[in-house]
Amino acid sequence: MAKTGLAQMQLTGTVYDSTKRNIVMGVQVVCTCGTMSFTDSAGNYSIYVGEKDSVFFFFNNRPTQKFAVSTIKDFSAFDISIQMHVPGRYKQLKEIIVYGKNRRQDSIENRLQYDKVFNHDKGGLRFTGSAPEAGMGAGIDLDALINVFRFRHNKSMARFQERLIREEQNKYIDYRFNKSIVKRLTTLTDGPLLDEFMERYRPQYELLTQVLDIELYMYIQAAAKDFQKLKEK
Repeated sequence: MAKTGLAQMQLTGTVYDSTKRNIVMGVQVVCTCGTMSFTDSAGNYSIYVGEKDSVFFFFNNRPTQKFAVSTIKDFSAFDISIQMHVPGRYKQLKEIIVYGKNRRQDSIENRLQYDKVFNHDKGGLRFTGSAPEAGMGAGIDLDALINVFRFRHNKSMARFQERLIREEQNKYIDYRFNKSIVKRLTTLTDGPLLDEFMERYRPQYELLTQVLDIELYMYIQAAAKDFQKLKEK
């Protein structure tokens, strides 16, 4: 049990769905003392609480019951399950196990599918170690020489590669910043307002790769408050 100078204790645990097998990310953990946290991509959370406080969990705009800190026996593993179902990573179909894809698998498959594009030889003259043939330049790679005259083709391949990379980056943004997570953390529901919010506050790829899940969740909630003020004007 970790304590701070303000007589607060660190409470950690994992949040599961109603099956008690699948973890739930993006659940807001709130203490009556004012501290707040979120479950990460592994369903884990950590929050500081006081001995006389209570904690509750907020998900899909609905809070759970309050749990008095004084009744918690294990502060290092206060795991709970909430009334919802999260699809597992795989499902069994007869004797075949079908695994759900994740963003990394999609990216790898994309690179393999377009291997010729990502590993495309951009051309340029190369000299071979063999003796020059009669009538030709000393040791010039004929294939490389031909590629020099394929400038238009090379330029087209480079543009195609850039487009594929942009698609990968957009898929990564969609994976972490999506409507399901926004609806869990805010009062927004499906409709034009949610569409506008997703477009207005869509984070950039470079920034998104540098932040933790909890930082992203806090950004979404702050953005939702800003969006609400904007609409009230």
